[in-house]
Amino acid sequence: MSRNFTEIKTTVVDGVGTITFDRFDRRNALSLELFQEVGDALTDWKKDDFVAVVVITGGEEIFCAGLDLQLQSGFTQETMASYSDVCLWVYGLILDYPKPTIAAVGGPALGGGCDIAVFCDIRIGGDNVRMGFPQIKMGLTPYFTPLWKIVGLSQAKLLTLSGDIINAAEIERIGLVDRMVPAGQVVETATALARSIAETTTASAANNKEMMLRAPAMDPISALTYETLAYREVIRHPEVIERVNQAFAKLRKYQTAN
Repeated sequence: MSRNFTEIKTTVVDGVGTITFDRFDRRNALSLELFQEVGDALTDWKKDDFVAVVVITGGEEIFCAGLDLQLQSGFTQETMASYSDVCLWVYGLILDYPKPTIAAVGGPALGGGCDIAVFCDIRIGGDNVRMGFPQIKMGLTPYFTPLWKIVGLSQAKLLTLSGDIINAAEIERIGLVDRMVPAGQVVETATALARSIAETTTASAANNKEMMLRAPAMDPISALTYETLAYREVIRHPEVIERVNQAFAKLRKYQTAN
């Protein structure tokens, strides 16, 4: 399904669906329209077999400056309700997305932009990255639970109570991004990783994502049982059996040659 977007750009190449925020003049700030388009793109790709992995980015210089101040300063009861509804929809989509998601974070990722990065499965950051929740200094709140599961309770409390914006060194130290790369290489690195994941096939990526979503909420024995059953299910698939046989054939050929 093809849509005409105005606030984002989308591409699908080699199993990787990429969403790029396209409001550079507004520092990729979050508008109702941008949220809607991100939600539409993610919804379109949920059951698209040509998309195995999703990369979300704002480019190399600005990931997202958070809520558009023009929207915030003109809030009415109606637009406040609309914004709340679209946040719940889009953030929920990312948080429980059935396929792996990667945030390619170059430059500032603030407020809601930081939330989007945190909701993704993996974060690739450039050494020009800055992250934080400046809205806290205005009396507002961030999304705390996904944050503390990444950086731990203590660091999440510090970020949530202070509203401080932290630099690349501190972001890397507390593990708020998974890989740090030189500025200008963020999208390339995230895309290469996404293509590597996509090569496992869309079905495999989705199976592993489902396990990643459900197992952490289980006790250890329940998780062991669930993951064993998941393995037992996929190992029966003819396509998986063929891939395993091909891999073993290559391994035998290598061992024989050496």
